[in-house]
Amino acid sequence: MLKKFAKIGLDTFRRCQNRLTYASRSRKIPAINIDSPQNVLVITVDCLRNDRISRTGYRRDTTPFLDSLDSFTPAVAAAPWTFSSVPSILTGFYPHRHGAAYPDDSSRNQDLNNPPNGVRDNVYTIAELLASSGYETKFITAIGTAAVPIEGRFKSMKRYHDADAETLLSEIQDWWNSESRPKFGYVQLGDLHEPLHEPETNYFGEIPNVDGIDRWRFTSGSIQSEEFKEYCSARKHLYDTLVRYVDEQIRQTFNELSDLDDTLVIVTSDHGEEFWEYKKFEEAHFEDSRGISGVGHGHALVPPVLEVPILTNLNEIPSTESRRSLTDIVPTILYELEADIELDFDGQPLQNSTKTNEPVLSQEIAYGPNQISITGDNNHLIYIPMDDRSVVIDFETGETIDNPELEERLLNYVPRERTTGSNVDLSQDIQDRLSDLGYTE
Repeated sequence: MLKKFAKIGLDTFRRCQNRLTYASRSRKIPAINIDSPQNVLVITVDCLRNDRISRTGYRRDTTPFLDSLDSFTPAVAAAPWTFSSVPSILTGFYPHRHGAAYPDDSSRNQDLNNPPNGVRDNVYTIAELLASSGYETKFITAIGTAAVPIEGRFKSMKRYHDADAETLLSEIQDWWNSESRPKFGYVQLGDLHEPLHEPETNYFGEIPNVDGIDRWRFTSGSIQSEEFKEYCSARKHLYDTLVRYVDEQIRQTFNELSDLDDTLVIVTSDHGEEFWEYKKFEEAHFEDSRGISGVGHGHALVPPVLEVPILTNLNEIPSTESRRSLTDIVPTILYELEADIELDFDGQPLQNSTKTNEPVLSQEIAYGPNQISITGDNNHLIYIPMDDRSVVIDFETGETIDNPELEERLLNYVPRERTTGSNVDLSQDIQDRLSDLGYTE
């Protein structure tokens, strides 16, 4: 079938394939009533750590525009990597329910020859639910992993491999300002994801010319050398600069979007990023099939990878220090639109302050035996089902907590069943693009 479409190109083929799947699914989705229709725009900044936005007190002024949005909520990512986390953002379910996950808890090595399954056929994304009520929907991503598990769930899906924020946001801006019907747009920005590209403006001074800061180095072994210290400082400098660049691009886009006064805006991240904070902890407790520890994401449910922000232009969301979940985003949207729908989401509307103290989950490791985490207040349990063992740490400090009663209580929240979706088949060019993003050894 690919040969049939070779003349018009693979990207065009995928768009046609997406349209066919979308049209087939559209006939099955129940229509919902929306009492307060408005546009919805979700921007996900891949790899954005919660503690790197300046609103949390970070030492650099990384996010002056995002800081100006009406609400900020600290949250826990539903998964430590894009493939399983983005479906949670778009469905309101944890991976063990939406199905974009591996079929069991055995050791994984996400080498692209054995990808997880996609979202279950009977699980609907927020895009599909809104489309049933007349919304136009568009999905744009620089990270192909975000698109793979949700093929056919948006009317329009476009991949811009490793493109910068300006390119993606310009695309969504053109569509937004030309479409008169109610709109749901989703953008996945990849600027903070490996490989890092230095922007034209150095907001925090010149970035040191250190070899290889666009890619992860010092992924195993000792990190005591002067060479490591130089690299680590430069890598963090580049990361912070890119956070500031993304913030500026979002600001410029918002200045150009039409109907923004009648738009619900949500800016978040699918997961954070690790800078060696938990290297020794991971080496003591976990196994990464690649031999990597302390950097990146996807291999350990540690706080720098899991804690992400949810920022909105809703002023009725109560301020809280308790961490919510990315599964809360879909219920928040439907609550704001006053949608008449009965679905048993894992998440709750952020407007609902009575749910702020409930423990939240994360799961679906990409490398090594699966892990499941439960976060309640500052108590963070990490459970490894394959070995039936667990450890509890303080979410803020990382110190191990020896409290059997607390550990047993948190273990009660661990889900014991899972359902997965249909198999995913990655073509060679998709594998090549994902490999460029670091998804192979």
